[in-house]
Amino acid sequence: MVVGDITTGADLVVIGAGPGGYTAAIRGAQKGLDVVLVEKERVGGVCLNHGCIPAKALIHAAGFQKDIEHWNNIGIHTECKEIDFQEIQEWKNSAIERLDNGILNILDHHGVEYMEGEARFLDSNTVRVEEEHNAENVEFDRAIIATGSRPVEIPGLEFHKDGVISSREILGLEEVPDEIVVVGGGYIGMEAVTKFCK
Repeated sequence: MVVGDITTGADLVVIGAGPGGYTAAIRGAQKGLDVVLVEKERVGGVCLNHGCIPAKALIHAAGFQKDIEHWNNIGIHTECKEIDFQEIQEWKNSAIERLDNGILNILDHHGVEYMEGEARFLDSNTVRVEEEHNAENVEFDRAIIATGSRPVEIPGLEFHKDGVISSREILGLEEVPDEIVVVGGGYIGMEAVTKFCK
């Protein structure tokens, strides 16, 4: 249930707070525009929250096991007693949260108004932003839609059926699977394969 109906105004509304959206919002503010940035999930988009950054963090952590093997080969003897994959995930998630907070601080520093919620156009100069219990209309002069990408389901390989997961879940697994097949050779797929190979 949505309570209340508030209307605010802006020169520019940006929908989507991934790398394209938040940089556009900052640039608009630097040019003197009153900017509202709307995001339904978390700032940073796929790259920061489900793609490159978590993948690189996990690949970095996995690389330490290879380092230990290398050290043993050159005479620096040590051992890895245990790999706590859940703890590695917590470390990765804390890194993502720090970066998310950094983006929010930069937005605030530039005077960008950040709104969490789902945006939909009411007309060519008004967007409605709905959260769970609140709604706000934003009247604007210009809009940028920077809503990014989503994983694509393949017929017969629907997500969350028979062990099929999307790129959004693969980097959040709390244990290493015995076997895995990655369909797709984009950057997230390649980085997931690299992580699991290490």
